[in-house]
Amino acid sequence: MGVEQTYVSGIERGVRNPTVTTLHRAAVALNVKAADLLKE
Repeated sequence: MGVEQTYVSGIERGVRNPTVTTLHRAAVALNVKAADLLKE
C-alpha cells in the first residue's frame, strides 16, 4: 500500500482515518471493492 505498518495499525484501531488514495490502495491489495472496506 505504500504506507508504514504503524499507519495501517492506526487505521485498524480507529485512531487514524485513511485518505481516499490509501483506501483505494488497500482495496487493490486485498482484491476487494473500496466500498466493502467501509462497511461495518
